Amino acid sequence: MILNKRDLQMIASGNPFFNLGLYLLPVGFNDLHDGVRKFKSTKERMNCCENFADLIRDALTNEDISSRFSLALIGASPDEMRTELDQALESLGKSLDTGKVWQTPAGSYFTPNPMGPNEKIAFVYPGAFGTYVGMGSEIFYLFPQLQEAMQILTDDPGRAINKDVIFPQTNDRAEVEALQAELNRSPTMMISSGICFSYLFTVILRDIFQVSPDASFGYSLGENSMMFATGIWTQADAMRTSLEASPIFHERVSGKQKAIREYWGISSVGDGEFSWTNYVLMAPYGKVKEAIRPGDRAYITHVNTPRQVVIGGDGATCQRIADEIKCMHLKAPYNHAIHCPPVESEYDAFTHLHYWPIENEPRIPVYSAAEYAPLELDSRVVAQSFAQMLTHLIDFPRLVNTAYEDGARVFIELGAGNNCCKWVDAILKEKRHTSMTINQNNVSDHVSILKLLARLISHRIPADLTPLYAN
Repeated sequence: MILNKRDLQMIASGNPFFNLGLYLLPVGFNDLHDGVRKFKSTKERMNCCENFADLIRDALTNEDISSRFSLALIGASPDEMRTELDQALESLGKSLDTGKVWQTPAGSYFTPNPMGPNEKIAFVYPGAFGTYVGMGSEIFYLFPQLQEAMQILTDDPGRAINKDVIFPQTNDRAEVEALQAELNRSPTMMISSGICFSYLFTVILRDIFQVSPDASFGYSLGENSMMFATGIWTQADAMRTSLEASPIFHERVSGKQKAIREYWGISSVGDGEFSWTNYVLMAPYGKVKEAIRPGDRAYITHVNTPRQVVIGGDGATCQRIADEIKCMHLKAPYNHAIHCPPVESEYDAFTHLHYWPIENEPRIPVYSAAEYAPLELDSRVVAQSFAQMLTHLIDFPRLVNTAYEDGARVFIELGAGNNCCKWVDAILKEKRHTSMTINQNNVSDHVSILKLLARLISHRIPADLTPLYAN
């Protein structure tokens, strides 16, 4: 069990979202005049209602997906809702005239250009190394059925999700920072936790709120998460055992990084010490490539957007490149080496690590950065695709544009944070699309989920809202 007795007692007292005291209220309308009338009518109902929760239940139960537009309000009380509604009344006409989205820090959201119910949805799975301490701390309380869903992946949910690290019984900042450092040093824990959360977020959105994808793709090791979230693989325990037994993430590309030492001709630890470092550079691929000199021990590993890349290699060399380009940059919190020539020696080991039976075949394309195309669901082909992807540069814009060219317009990130969402927006720029995420660092799960649902509602994308009000 991941839930404790207090959580179970709170669940028994009513709807978890209502218990946490934040509400989502949709207001559908068809034009400016209709909108002003509906907003004023909603405000009057707030002023005279005896039970605010009943008003919310009624609005969610009767949400009209057929209306052209919808304002999605988020607030913790009638007063907060009225404030949000007053702001919406002031801004509605301008938003409709300019075509610009209106939103508030509380999460209320309105788009004058809804995508509609027929656009294709792509589920996007971020890389493994974004998992953080405290992530998903509310989801088992909000959705107790996730405990049963975890049994599909693992016989030991607590171990698979690394609950002692992810859900620590402390709020002490120093202890939390120490746990995060431990997590950053352990790719096995990162991958295992990342797979679990992406799977659970998928269950929440697809199975509980009934928002189904038309395609899926992952960023780097996010492809592992994608395979489990789509049900192609289900043997998470076996995957973790293989990761723990394999030297790849213990001493080949992480730890002592023997694959790097061999590629650079450094015979052993202590013989020509080095510090592998990963940097995010706010610069275009071409400019960064020009700054890497022949013989430099530095490599472009990821292209995130047309103006953001990741480089990895000798720390001093990476710093010199960043200084030479004179771009904004930051050092990544992890020092694992993938997606570059020094790890091509691990192709066979990566193939072996990802050779798993195809247990289910989803009726949607699952894209891979191996060939920037839908995966052929054959065990050997999939294993080789993972090896190809992990040993070569990731071109995320190419992957996103491939999905876009195949019709995807709504991109929903299902994992840690919202980096992929930001990158999708930077890649597609003025092209018609929308992106959103189910998780944000330092934001409570119930808040993140309500903000996601607000966007779906305003974009007129059907979702089952029953879980927000049913007891």
